[in-house]
Formats: sequence, C-alpha cells, structure tokens
Amino acid sequence: MKIVEAPAIRDVEDKSAFLALMLASWGSHSMMLGLHVYDCAELDLLGVFSADGEAMAYASWTMRGDVGLLCALHSVAPGQGAAIQLLEAVKAAAKARGAVKLRAMLTNDNMPGLAFYQKFGFRFSGLYLEAIDSFRSVIPTIIRTGYMGIPVRDALELEIDL
Repeated sequence: MKIVEAPAIRDVEDKSAFLALMLASWGSHSMMLGLHVYDCAELDLLGVFSADGEAMAYASWTMRGDVGLLCALHSVAPGQGAAIQLLEAVKAAAKARGAVKLRAMLTNDNMPGLAFYQKFGFRFSGLYLEAIDSFRSVIPTIIRTGYMGIPVRDALELEIDL
C-alpha cells in the first residue's frame, strides 16, 4: 500500500511564481483593501505544496492594527481542499499576531470567491462602488472583465471574527 503524504503549508520566500500568477489573473500584484494599496511582493506569503513540491494554493496577507488582511488567495489546484487549508492557516497566523478579525476584499465579478468566503463564515463589511475603476487610474493594467465576462468595477469587503 502506497502512503500519500499530506500537503505541506509553509512560508514562501521565492514569490516569483505567485507574482506571475497575480499578473496573469489580475494584471498587477498590487491589491487594495480598505482603500489602502498593498504590494503582494512585500507581504507575507503562505503556500500549500504537494508531496512532490508542486504549489497547490497561495495566500498573501498582512496585518493592519488588530486586523489580518488577506490580500490574495489563489488556488492553483482547485477542488483538492488546498484553499481551505490555507485559509485556516492564515486565520491561525493572523490570530497568533494579535488579529481579532480577518478581512478579504473581492471584486464584484468574483462569484466563486464570494461563495467560498461566505461558506467559511465571512460576512459583508463594506462595499466600495467604482473602487476598481478608480484603482485603475493608479494601475492601468488591472483587468477590465473577469469571471464570465463580468465588468470589474466595484470592491466587496468581507470579514470574519477570529
């Protein structure tokens, strides 16, 4: 019988693969949370890796006061539970640093992300109309259409108590 090793969660030092993923999917590796801009290249990065070292998911996050900010959560291997494991790891790391809440921001088109966060207890905490349109004036490479061809315009903020 072959023993299958569980995926490993660890800090990621070499962020190049993650940053390339951000550029391909978002058009930038800068993210906005609470109307503050964060460069994911400068933030903590956790990853879930298979036994053979392949990335399964990444989470870029930081702290602002007593709130953990989940800047980006990307599943590279959907349907295998890596994003769920990573979300739990970020929650634990943020709580260990003194966070009382964890906040995430999504664009209006991100229906899969919206369902994911709500399924795991996140609730709406803010709506920023035309925020992405405004953000594009700073970073014009941000995608204009997203999931199912929906125009990317607004930002939705969700959070969970830790």
